[in-house]
Amino acid sequence: MFRNNLKLVFRRLRKERIFTLVNVVGLTIGLTAFLMISLYIRHELSFDRFHKDYENIYRVTSQYQDRDWRGVIPSDYVEFFEEDIVGLNSYSRLRLNRGVVLVEARGKELNTDGVLSADKNFFEFFSFELIDGLPSSVLSNSGSAVITEDLKEKLFGDNNAIGEELQVEKGSKVYTITGIAKNPPLNSTISFKMVTFDEGQYKNNFAKTSGLTNVITYLKLTPDFSKDQVVAAISAARSKPPYKIAVENEQFNISSMADQRLYADYRAIYFEQNDIRYLRLFGGIALVVLLLAIINYVNLVTAQATKKVKEIGLRKVIGAGRYQLMFYQFLESIVVVVFSFMLAFALTERLLVRFNEILNKDIALPYFGSTFAMWVLIAGVIIGGLSGIYPAVQILKVSPISTVKSTSGRGKQSSRFRKVLVLFQFTVTALLLSCLMVMMNQMNYLKSKDLGFDASAVLSIPLDQDSTQAYQPLKQEFLKIPGVRKASLGGFKPGGSASIPALNGPNNRGKEAEMIGNEAIIADAGFLDIMEIQVYWQAHENAIAEFSPGQVIINKTMAASMGALEQPEGRRIYGWSDQVGLEIVAIVEDFHMKSLKTEIEPMSIYYLNSWGTDQVFVKLEANSLSSAIPRLAEQYEAYFGRPFEYDFLDDQIADFYQKEQEQFRLFQVFSSIAISISLLGLIALTVYSLEQRRKEVSIRKVLGASMNRLILMLNKEYSILIGVAFIIAVPVAYFAMQNWLNEFQYRISLSPLIFIGAFLAFLALSWLVTLGQSLKVSKENPADVLRDE
Repeated sequence: MFRNNLKLVFRRLRKERIFTLVNVVGLTIGLTAFLMISLYIRHELSFDRFHKDYENIYRVTSQYQDRDWRGVIPSDYVEFFEEDIVGLNSYSRLRLNRGVVLVEARGKELNTDGVLSADKNFFEFFSFELIDGLPSSVLSNSGSAVITEDLKEKLFGDNNAIGEELQVEKGSKVYTITGIAKNPPLNSTISFKMVTFDEGQYKNNFAKTSGLTNVITYLKLTPDFSKDQVVAAISAARSKPPYKIAVENEQFNISSMADQRLYADYRAIYFEQNDIRYLRLFGGIALVVLLLAIINYVNLVTAQATKKVKEIGLRKVIGAGRYQLMFYQFLESIVVVVFSFMLAFALTERLLVRFNEILNKDIALPYFGSTFAMWVLIAGVIIGGLSGIYPAVQILKVSPISTVKSTSGRGKQSSRFRKVLVLFQFTVTALLLSCLMVMMNQMNYLKSKDLGFDASAVLSIPLDQDSTQAYQPLKQEFLKIPGVRKASLGGFKPGGSASIPALNGPNNRGKEAEMIGNEAIIADAGFLDIMEIQVYWQAHENAIAEFSPGQVIINKTMAASMGALEQPEGRRIYGWSDQVGLEIVAIVEDFHMKSLKTEIEPMSIYYLNSWGTDQVFVKLEANSLSSAIPRLAEQYEAYFGRPFEYDFLDDQIADFYQKEQEQFRLFQVFSSIAISISLLGLIALTVYSLEQRRKEVSIRKVLGASMNRLILMLNKEYSILIGVAFIIAVPVAYFAMQNWLNEFQYRISLSPLIFIGAFLAFLALSWLVTLGQSLKVSKENPADVLRDE
C-alpha cells in the first residue's frame, strides 16, 4: 500500500506542476529562513563553551558610584583579595592594545591589531589550542610572545618562527616568539593575533601616576563556591591597596564567562557583546516564519481540495477507507515537506558563505552529517505530518454522494477556518512590517543626526609612539600638500575616549572633592577647528587658538555639572592628586563622542601629552581625495619608515552602529521572507475564493455588473482582513518598538504616519498580487462558466 500511495503522490505532484511549484517554493523559502536563523542562534549560544570548565570561570566587574558597570578592575587589585576568596583555583588577567600595532620580524614590517598582554598562565587558564609550544611554559619567561598561525604566515611564511625576535613599535618592545596558536574560533569572546607576557606589567604605582591601569580579570572558582562570599571578599579588600582612596567608592561583582556574550550587565570593553533579546526576537521570527510556511501550505492544499473532491468521493465509492485516504494525505504532505527541506538545506549551505561574510561568522552546514539527518528526515517528517493534519481531517468529513454530485465541497466551515489562518498570517505580517518601518526610520535618523561635529573627508592617521618629536613637523608638512585644508594632533576616536578623572577641587584627604567627569580627549588647538565644533564661551578672543599645557576645555554638560555655565571665568578642574588644577579657557557645545544609544557625558579636552597623542587628523578637499592621500602616505613613510594606514572618521562613526546595522539587516531579510510567504498565502486565498465565486461573477456580469465593480467585490474580503490584521498588530508593534527605542537616548518619536504607511504598503502589495487573478475571472465568458448548470 505504501508503495502504491507513494506512486500516486508523485503522479499527482507531477500532474499539477504549478500547484506543486508554489507549494515547494513557499515551504523552501520558509524552511531556509528557519534553518539560517536557527544556525545563527546556535552559533551565538555556543560562545566560549569550548573552554574547559567555562561554567566555573567568572569575570570581575566594577562600578564607580552610580555610573555604568564596567568589565575591568585595577590591574593588580586581584593580588590583594586572592588569598581571601574560598574556592579560588586561579586567576588570569588580560588587556588588549587598542588600535593597530607595528610589528617587525626578519626585516618584514606590518601593522596588526589584536595584540593582547596577559598573565603567564593564559594558555593554561583558557582552552586556546597551541600548534607549537606547551600551555604551561609557553609564556613562562618575561618578554615571551605567542602569535597565531595567520600572523606567523604573514611574517615568516613556511619558515620556523619559534625563537625569533619580534619587535613592536620600532623596537620599543622586543619579544621572543615561544609558541604558535591556532586562530581563535569565531565563537570566542576573547580574540587575539598575538599574546605577550611582561613581568610586573600589571603593577599599579599610584604614587608616580595620576590614574590606574584597568584590565580584564578572570577567576576560576570551584563548583561549590558562594557568589555572595566571593563578592564580599573582593569588596572587603578595598582598604588594602596603596591606592585605596581611588577604589573606596567602587562596587564589585562577578559575572559568568558563559554570560559575557549575551547576558553581560557591564559595559563592553575590548571585546564585542551581543544581546539575548535579539536572539529571542530572531527565534520568535524563525518560529513565525515556519508557522507561516505551514499555514501557507495548508491553505494551498485546502484551496486545491475543490478539484480533488470528486476523486476522493469516487475512491470512497470503490472501497477506499477513510484512514487510507488520510494516510495518503499525510504521505503527500511529508513528501512535499521533506523535499522542500532538502532544497532548503542545499540553499542554506550556499547562502551561508555570504551570511558568514556579512556577520563575520564561521557557521557551517555539512551534508550527510547528524544535522542533515535531524533537519531533513526527523524535522521533515514531523512538520510534514503536522501540515497534513487539517487536510486529512477534512477528508474524513467528505460524503461520497455529495462529492460525486457537486464540486462545492463543505464550503462555509472550511472557508472560515482558512480565513482565520490567513488573518493570522496577515497579523504577523502587519506586525513585522510595522516594526520594520520603525527600525528603518530610526536607523535613518542615526545616519542623519547632527553629531555636533563634521567628520566628512576627515582622515584619522595613527602615529608611532616612539616619534613624539616628529608630530608637529609632520603636521606642518601635511598642511603643505595640495588638497589638505586643515590638520590637527590628538587622541580623539569616535566611540572611545581617554579616562581621566576630573574633580571640582583639590582632592585632599578628609575633604574630598566631587568627581564631575571621567571622559577626556587629548588634542591641540586645531582640534575644534578641524571638527567644526561650536564654541559656547572662551576666556578671550584667542583663548582656543592659544590652547596650551596647564589649560583645559570642557563641554557644556560638564560646565553645567560644576555650576560654571553662567560664570566660567577663573574656574579650574583637578586630577586625583592635583593640587594646582587646570584653567578652563573655553566651553564648547556638546557633541557625540559615543553612540546615540548613550547620553552625552561631562567631557574635558586636555592639551597634547606623550601618551595620549596617537593620531593626526587631516581634513581634505572632497575632490582631492585620490590625489592627496598618496602624498600623505609618501610624507608619512618618509618620517616614520612604517606602513601608512588611515581611516575615515565617517567609517569609524558607522562602526558605532555596526551591531544595530547587522541586527537590522537580519530583521529586514527575514521579515521580507515572512511577508513573501504571507503574500503566497494571499494567493491561496484568492485562488480558492475565485474558484468558489466564478459562477457568482458570471451571473453578476449577465445582470450588468461592471468590470471595476467585480474586481472591487473580489478583493474586498481580503482587504478587510488586512485592515483587521493591522488593527490587531499596531498596538503590539507600538509597545514592542517603544521598548526597543528606549535603548537609544536619541531617537525618533512613534508617529501614526509610520503605521499608516506600513498598512498602505501592504495593501498595495496585496492588490498587486491578486489583481491578475481577479482580472482573469472577471473577463471569463459567462456562457462557458454557466454551461454545466
